[in-house]
Amino acid sequence: MGHGDIYLITYGGKIFTSIILVLRIGVITIPARLIASVLLKARDIEFNEKGK
Repeated sequence: MGHGDIYLITYGGKIFTSIILVLRIGVITIPARLIASVLLKARDIEFNEKGK
């Protein structure tokens, strides 16, 4: 964990850290996916309007 100078030795600490890491990844990826999907829809709408 971190720079390698401190590491977890208890199972409780390892489980807690694993849960926090998974939640942190979810907090970053879910909004990124939503933003990407909105941008793709906007691009499709703009492309379709130019094609008319």
